[in-house]
Amino acid sequence: MILERTDPPTSRSAFPIVGGVELDLLREGEWVTVDGDSGVVDLEAVNGVSVVTSLLEREDGKVLLLRRSERVGSFPGRWAGVSGFLEAPTAEAQARLEIEQETGLKARELELRATADPVYVRDGPRGYIVHPFRFAVRQPEIRLDREHTESRWVDPREIDSYPTVPKLAQVWAALLLRAVERKR
Repeated sequence: MILERTDPPTSRSAFPIVGGVELDLLREGEWVTVDGDSGVVDLEAVNGVSVVTSLLEREDGKVLLLRRSERVGSFPGRWAGVSGFLEAPTAEAQARLEIEQETGLKARELELRATADPVYVRDGPRGYIVHPFRFAVRQPEIRLDREHTESRWVDPREIDSYPTVPKLAQVWAALLLRAVERKR
């Protein structure tokens, strides 16, 4: 996990500092290595996996949630955004590919509104590095793939009322904050 790093020490008495560690990522008894010089916290028992999660937004402000099928390998039955493992050369390219595969929406029907810093999620021995995206959708008619059983357009304030994948509401909040920063 890579965290924000402060400026290099300015005197011999100063020492490198890691900006912070989300405590929900840690488990009692696990070894954690902190490298303040590089800004890296290594959780020895955790295998990090990069994924993308895109939240699609209609003109009325509602966002798309998809219920994951029982056939998927992680978080079956939970509500999520459009997501997938990062395999393309860039996170944005992967996000657009996943959107087309999982909803049938083409790139020309999307407008990138915001990206955010990764959100870190722990699931047993796996640590997800979630790269968030927010897209405006011009034609909100979607076609579900086999990875999902249901879709709903919901008010984003209702995300927490659904049994979602971990930290989905945090992903949305990070995207909202980034959109506000872009307007300034």
